[in-house]
Amino acid sequence: MKTKNIIAFFSLIFLVASFNSCDDFLDIEPQLAISDDFVYSDHDGVVNALYGAYDLIAGPQLWAGTSIFHSDLVANSGQVQWIGTFIQYMQMFTKSMDPNDGFITAKWNRAYHAMDLVNNVLDNLDVVNENVRDRVEGEARFIRGILYLELVKFYASPYIPGGDNSHPGVPLVLTPTAGITDDDYRPRDPVEDVYEVVISELSTAKDLLADYTSSGANDGRATASAAAAFLARAYMATGDWQEAAEHADFVIDNFGGYDALNDTPRQAFNNDTYTSEDVFMIIQTATSNAGRANDGIGTFFASLEGYGRGDVHIQEMHLEMFDDHPDDLRAQITDDPDIITISDVPDMYYIGIGTDAGNIMTSKWGKYDANINVIRLAEMILTRAEANLRNGSSIGAAPLDDVNAIRERAGIPAWDDVTIDDIWDERYRELCFEGTLLEDSRRFQRDVIIPDGPQEGTVLSFDHPRLVLPIPQREIDVNPNLVQNEAYQ
Repeated sequence: MKTKNIIAFFSLIFLVASFNSCDDFLDIEPQLAISDDFVYSDHDGVVNALYGAYDLIAGPQLWAGTSIFHSDLVANSGQVQWIGTFIQYMQMFTKSMDPNDGFITAKWNRAYHAMDLVNNVLDNLDVVNENVRDRVEGEARFIRGILYLELVKFYASPYIPGGDNSHPGVPLVLTPTAGITDDDYRPRDPVEDVYEVVISELSTAKDLLADYTSSGANDGRATASAAAAFLARAYMATGDWQEAAEHADFVIDNFGGYDALNDTPRQAFNNDTYTSEDVFMIIQTATSNAGRANDGIGTFFASLEGYGRGDVHIQEMHLEMFDDHPDDLRAQITDDPDIITISDVPDMYYIGIGTDAGNIMTSKWGKYDANINVIRLAEMILTRAEANLRNGSSIGAAPLDDVNAIRERAGIPAWDDVTIDDIWDERYRELCFEGTLLEDSRRFQRDVIIPDGPQEGTVLSFDHPRLVLPIPQREIDVNPNLVQNEAYQ
């Protein structure tokens, strides 16, 4: 295949992806097997394809929106209330998802679009200029690794450390697709195999990107630190505490330790540039952003003048997590009718003044063109603490020191001792509404309670089938080798 006009190709990809939740999308090819009429025949074509993959993962269907938002809706037990008109999100809130949900389908589609691009990049590295070939390969493997980590998190039942883990994950497509053949109708590979690919890809990426360790100087592109941070997430999901602690420590050390934390928790959010604690971030601008989309994260979390639908209200159950220390900087609420934009909000919460005014809103997502925090240094510090505590080790620091560093930044007293339940509490307080709740609930084996709807009050175990997204029905209909998740059969 030849790249005659790579810009036109990416314009077409973006137009296709922009259907978002439209249910009448008529392309009958499975999204894990995208035909491509272009050849990656020269350096510029391959590099443009890599940039195209970055643009796809930065869309609202992935890390600029629903990858964060879906986690909080699916795993919440009433910490927030969904009051919006989108039935798809209400179904996530009530754990009654529909395989025909356009938002669930859009996440799958965009992930496999991006996967096809990086597969082509990796298949044509020989035409890339030698002086940047390792970097191009490392970034492509990084994207492939984080995409599979994202897909297996949402569309498969969790990995159980010490378990069999042969249950269906997602299809592993590791080579370019040149048209629809029987080989393109791939089945779902076992969860264990998917995690092996994730860890292999991210480990290789980390090595290839060894000259790029920090994020701030890399304009939103992959670095060794970003690869290590996602590796820490993968190892936490698989229960390899030693590796998780070592990779989190790698990130923390590269960023300079606790001193790299912002002075206050609020300073980490709604920024136009990198801050000292941003490990991986989606770069947005006023002209290139997902913040106003119907699956952009700020659309739902904000209630400000001219911005936000005000659909996600903070509930008393969430605020109770701060009862022991009401002076916690992460618990303060701005109640000022004269606020206009999120820059007028000094605290982590505010009383909404826009659509559905008068409710408590998080200030983490309040600016449509702000950069999107995907992984912060604070997460890595708490990950190292948890992994070390579970492992009985002190790689980089003692667990108590790590937790107290986060508490000190929040303006609350240090602890004299720390338990695994304490770390659950501290992760919740620090990382709420950042997309970690689903994986944390699984790892800590916390039940989820259906907060609303006909089955309100029903208790679901951490590994319940209803906490897994369905495989898009469109893919099931087209690909005879796919099996649907248990709750949707």
